Amino acid sequence: SQASGKDISFDYATSDGTATAGNDYTATSGSLIISAGQTSGTFNIPILSDLLDEDNETVNITLSNATNSSFLDDSAIFTITDDDDPPTISIADVITTNENAADSTFTVSLSQASGKDISFDYATSDGTATAGNDYTATSGSLIISAGETSGSFNIPVLSDLIDENNETVNITLSNANNSSFVDDSAILTITDDDDPP
Repeated sequence: SQASGKDISFDYATSDGTATAGNDYTATSGSLIISAGQTSGTFNIPILSDLLDEDNETVNITLSNATNSSFLDDSAIFTITDDDDPPTISIADVITTNENAADSTFTVSLSQASGKDISFDYATSDGTATAGNDYTATSGSLIISAGETSGSFNIPVLSDLIDENNETVNITLSNANNSSFVDDSAILTITDDDDPP
């Protein structure tokens, strides 16, 4: 609050808030001396950069053991702001499956892992295939957990005994959270396996 005729000293130490020592910053502690006649002093906390898109994170700073002084404020919060771009979502444009397959599995990939959960919706619609006859209409939400780079969902395929052309189902992705789409649609081709009459 003012200069002193004596050296002022105190200890400082960090602790995790939402940030994690060793991943987001380097745990730091020590002692600081503000020399007689001076009104401020500084210490540094090393910050560790990564490539994960994540929320801003906090570090707690605590002061203790004041000598020749007392604390008006003995704690602070340091916020590390994220500077990484969120990953993008992509899906294979065309998947082919035999009509005897119980399910067709679609894998959705991220351009990189994220520090946040990624979620989106998916839904089917008729191409040349018909829901209820050739496949089961399917919709839902998929979550790719933080740190993961892919997820999958299934579309049930229905078999019949009719010799017919290969048929298609449209798959559409929407409502991405914490990400964006590079590809938001795909086509499932159901190949026929029945002998001609």
